Amino acid sequence: MKLTLKEVAAITGAELVGDENFTIEHICDLADPKPNGICYLVSLEKVAVPPGFVTGAIILPLEAKGKQIPLKTNFLFAQNPEWAYTLLVQYWDKQTPKHTPGIHPTAVISPSAKLGANVSVGAYSVIEDDVIIGDNTVIFPQVYIGKRTQIGADCILYPQVVVREDCVLKNRVILQPGAKIGNDGFGFIFHEGRHQKIPQIGNVIIEDDVEIQANSCVDRAKLSHTVIGANTKVDNLVQIAHNVKVGQSCIMCSQVGVAGTTTIGNGVIAAGQVGIVGHLHIGDKVIIGAQSGVMNDIPAGESFFGSPARPMKETMRIMAVESKLPELYKELRVIKKAVEK
Repeated sequence: MKLTLKEVAAITGAELVGDENFTIEHICDLADPKPNGICYLVSLEKVAVPPGFVTGAIILPLEAKGKQIPLKTNFLFAQNPEWAYTLLVQYWDKQTPKHTPGIHPTAVISPSAKLGANVSVGAYSVIEDDVIIGDNTVIFPQVYIGKRTQIGADCILYPQVVVREDCVLKNRVILQPGAKIGNDGFGFIFHEGRHQKIPQIGNVIIEDDVEIQANSCVDRAKLSHTVIGANTKVDNLVQIAHNVKVGQSCIMCSQVGVAGTTTIGNGVIAAGQVGIVGHLHIGDKVIIGAQSGVMNDIPAGESFFGSPARPMKETMRIMAVESKLPELYKELRVIKKAVEK
């Protein structure tokens, strides 16, 4: 693919200083520039340009315009270079399709399923009875979609995704390879000396613009719904249990585990390996640090960290004292010996 810098400026909204007819053929990392590529810098101060750096163009922050820049290349100045770069990558990505359009002859599609306009279904995918799929949705190879499931428009389901019966995916949902939606919740009752299965007869609702990445699981509700709110992004290897409600625009990083019936507000960030026990309420815009164990409700706007999770400042004070414990213990032993004499 090729773009002139004039086209790049139009796509990104950046101000071009240089040759508008120069052709870009690569979007590059700073560590791997190319003479006909384009890179970006968020800040001139924070990133050192490697020796011998040569690239066709570079996107810089607007405040760098007019400053002495020790590079011989074309410049694009943007209020937010990372967003300008993102717009360029989004455009570039759309021009390089990842799937083969149409219905593959090996796909198994129930006669009662309803597929919208321009839906693509890859090899060996299975679409069960009474499924509804919206316009322009792409189903990659080896995907299973259970009975009565509803999938909106412009969704992408990558290989080996499973969406079980009665689940609902709204518009522009992306499920990365191996994501599993609507598995049975982990529900058992101990009766007569044995763990007896409680049927999980609810479903999962995934709202608009959600992305769930590889090998993550969202369990169906025991009753009612497990819900993932609009614009929430779920990283790889995340477990969301039955009847959990996740709000809008949340970030859940890898290996987060949320136990059943917990409610998570809007704009919450849970860093890697956070564990949240069941039946809690996590307020809006809460930040939970990596490897935290959350055992109690967290009010809106708080930052928590540690295991058990406490307010961030409190945990940091505890950690500061912990690092001094060996020294304090030695002093205590000296004092103890002196007292005993």
